[in-house]
Amino acid sequence: MKKRWISVGLVILLLIGGYVFGMPMRNYGRAEAADIYRQLVPELHSYEPMTYTTARALDADGNLIAYVGFSESIGYGGSMIVGTIVEPSGALREPVVIEHNETLGFFMNVSQELHQYENLVVTDAIMIGDDVDVVSGATQTSSAVNTAVRYTAHSIAYTAFGAYGLYTASTLQFGIAEAMVVVVFVMGILVAQVKKLRKFRLPMLCVSIVVLGFWLNRVISIVLFSSMKLRIFPSPMANPLFYIMTAGAILPIILFGKNLYCSHICPFCGVQEVAHKISGKNISLGKNRKRLGTLRNVLLVITLLVTMVTASVNTLSIEPFGLAFGLDFMNTSILIWVVLGLAVVLSFFFRRLWCVGFCPVGAFLDVLRNLVGDIRRKVSPPKKKPVPKKAPVPAKAPEVAAPASTQ
Repeated sequence: MKKRWISVGLVILLLIGGYVFGMPMRNYGRAEAADIYRQLVPELHSYEPMTYTTARALDADGNLIAYVGFSESIGYGGSMIVGTIVEPSGALREPVVIEHNETLGFFMNVSQELHQYENLVVTDAIMIGDDVDVVSGATQTSSAVNTAVRYTAHSIAYTAFGAYGLYTASTLQFGIAEAMVVVVFVMGILVAQVKKLRKFRLPMLCVSIVVLGFWLNRVISIVLFSSMKLRIFPSPMANPLFYIMTAGAILPIILFGKNLYCSHICPFCGVQEVAHKISGKNISLGKNRKRLGTLRNVLLVITLLVTMVTASVNTLSIEPFGLAFGLDFMNTSILIWVVLGLAVVLSFFFRRLWCVGFCPVGAFLDVLRNLVGDIRRKVSPPKKKPVPKKAPVPAKAPEVAAPASTQ
């Protein structure tokens, strides 16, 4: 019990520390803004500020080259600075992501689609779904870029072109993908909680592999909890999946006291279970199971600590989910390849070895489950069953000596 509370205490302290010291939006000085403008338009000779983060870019003769600006928004991995360039005619150039903390592979997928902004002008609504397409598997990164471009472009439209009332708040992006995620979580909870449905656990995990894994690539990563720790909350309207996934993982712990995501919904758990089923092997971990649980908690604490110190959620990440389901073969480090290979191969012999000893998400959710369980026991301790009183044993009647026989 004491060791468990040590893990709970450390995780709580790191969550609080990350939230308190999380990196808020920065303030940009004149020199820093000038550097950003020069990155956006290298031929810039001088500039005239229009607003705090927009300006007219001028050549050596004082002629207008372009309107430039930048804005900071929240991506999947944290703060992102996006530069917007507008031609004197009002047409947009391809935006430039100046700083980001995104996973490299998914950022590369988004950056390859930035050319679609070239078809727009500053007076367009610049909305995902209407004017630009979201990149599959990188919704949050795409939304962050779009939010920054739209804000800067409409600021330039107002100050340079006199266009009023253009900024349109994001509409709720709830479609077939979001609906399917809700269905998968509801099905997983029902399979876990209804006794007659428990035999469908493996088929349920296979559904999750297809929907959450290969179709949407929306596996819960420690990045999700680390980003909240750093006060990184995406717009619920633009990215409802962030909140659906969070609620789907946490609510069963609060309502039922069980970590159902890891055992019944996680697609990577499904991959391991399928591998284990195929092999038919089951090497027992024995006493090593407890040691692996301790290792998993240590990895969680280290991950949260590094996140707090660096204010970046992707500084230390060994989770193989992106490679496994995103099929991001070109932009993944050798370490992730090794982790994925070992996790899958060893699953043929050891059941859910990644889950047992290495997954920081599982460790986090189990810490939360333990915390909720301990709070429940403190608030309403289980009632002791009354011990039935034993019926009194009737006293034996005194033996009466038989009368002496007479002749």
